[in-house]
Amino acid sequence: MDTENITEKAYSGVMAIWHKMITFLPDLIVATIFLLVGWLVASMIKRLLNKFLIKIGFNTFLDKLGLDTLLKKMEVSVTGSQVVASIVSTFFLLIFLLAALDIVGLTVLSGLIDTLVLFLPKLLASLAVLLSGFFVAQIVFNGVKIAAKNTGLDYGRSVAEVCRGIIIIITVSLSITQLDIDVSLLNNIMTVIIASVGLAAAISLGIGTKSMAQEIVAGVYLREMYQVGDSIEVKDINGTLASIGSVASKVMGEGESMTTVPNTFLLANKVTKQ
Repeated sequence: MDTENITEKAYSGVMAIWHKMITFLPDLIVATIFLLVGWLVASMIKRLLNKFLIKIGFNTFLDKLGLDTLLKKMEVSVTGSQVVASIVSTFFLLIFLLAALDIVGLTVLSGLIDTLVLFLPKLLASLAVLLSGFFVAQIVFNGVKIAAKNTGLDYGRSVAEVCRGIIIIITVSLSITQLDIDVSLLNNIMTVIIASVGLAAAISLGIGTKSMAQEIVAGVYLREMYQVGDSIEVKDINGTLASIGSVASKVMGEGESMTTVPNTFLLANKVTKQ
């Protein structure tokens, strides 16, 4: 009697397992088909989007911003178009994977994939903010460098680099915010650093480099009044104006002798233009 009960229970267990396998098999086949279709769609989207971005000059745009050079320095052998295409194609692949997991009833994994799917648009938004910030930073860098060159500042590139660095730091903070990551502490630290640098610069220009600032301002006025090549005479200096620098100007006298005078000297004294 006991042997028959054991046999019946074993048989019932095997049949139950077999029934579950038979019931689960169609769902597994459908889920597999969904995954294959998703992989094909994602691959096609990745390939077409990569070609489209290359055709419209997306990589060239990133190269002008300096991002392509940065990736090469980091020894990352991918282009910007490949990164964007991979993110978008992964988004579509995860959608098909989410549907496949729902079919087979794996709700726990489905929830995790759902969270990842919702995160990818935030990642794209973060990249968009980052690219926009780099674009603005490059425009500011070129503008400050050109303005400094026109005013005769020898350290204009350094000033432009500082401006670009500040914009990039702010952009990175905004980009991280798009990922719903709390960056309040980072923002406070950045505010303190930028305020400290600005205060230090103001103090140094107002006190420590007061005379240099006067020379720079005088140089701006001199460039409006005179041109390189003008023959001038001021006090005991007589010759041709060779250059007007940031803080000093050079006058070439007889025998190609070069005299360097402060810009304020030329601005404060009577200059006879011959």
